[in-house]
Amino acid sequence: RNKLSLSQILSQVGFQHRRDYVTTLGKPVASRYADGLFPQYKRAQDGSVYNLTAKKELILHFVDCLIGAIELYQQRMEWLTSESRQIFGVIQEQCIVIVLDFGTAAPTEFDLCRDALSMVLVEQVVQISRFNLIRAAQDLMKWQQKCTPVSEYTVKSAVTWLWKLDHMTAVSHASSAEALLEAMGDEAVEAVYYFVVGDVPVDTKQLLLEKISDGSCPVNTVSFNAREDETIIFLKELSHLASGSSSWNNRKLMECYCSGLAVWKSSSVTCSLASFSYGWWKLIYSTWLVDCFILGISHVVRISRQWKWIR
Repeated sequence: RNKLSLSQILSQVGFQHRRDYVTTLGKPVASRYADGLFPQYKRAQDGSVYNLTAKKELILHFVDCLIGAIELYQQRMEWLTSESRQIFGVIQEQCIVIVLDFGTAAPTEFDLCRDALSMVLVEQVVQISRFNLIRAAQDLMKWQQKCTPVSEYTVKSAVTWLWKLDHMTAVSHASSAEALLEAMGDEAVEAVYYFVVGDVPVDTKQLLLEKISDGSCPVNTVSFNAREDETIIFLKELSHLASGSSSWNNRKLMECYCSGLAVWKSSSVTCSLASFSYGWWKLIYSTWLVDCFILGISHVVRISRQWKWIR
């Protein structure tokens, strides 16, 4: 009976057999099985080539580390896309003024706005140094004359002032620009947050573009429950024009609906990932990568049970 050689047997089960033929010697000097099965490492010092394998325990350790990193990423994304950060993103400046433009909000919508703003004050403003609130109205309304140091007392006072505001059905088209100019007049202010409810009237849009384009500090626009896409486009343009001269200024445009969904609209935010849709997509993608990685190494684990470092 004919006997099969080792190379014939291995070739039948998927292991390639390659001989290195040296012309000067006229014969093969080495043979390798499973060529290409493992990643290789070549030492620069002497040119030695190593097939890289690992024990199952080592690979599982790396899997655990990778899964742990993904879990931390998930927690971070959940934090970034929850509660007040859905509306304002992450407030990074230490001295801000929030300009409130309630427009023609209905009474129910007015209460929703105050709920959202109260959450921002309690969760985020309490973490910074100084702040102030200004309401755009026929007669400008300021919580304080200048930005006030943050403390538990001042935050509670601001929330109380917010809930004592009366619901108004009509606002002058010039009141929004006046409120923003007043907020930007304080030299200590690092950024103004322009909180807009509903859509912006055409007359107000033109006036804002004329008055705010040469502002001294960036304006971060926050749109609450806008009905028209033109409003979002305009607020993004306004935020871009009022970005200030410093290259590190963050310009944000958030679109918030009563359902609580926030959508990041500006590509110039460098640190605050407040986009639910963007963050959720990255989370799904990263989880998919982990699944693919685990699936791939599971094959290597099965093989590595029988292999060690091979030179």
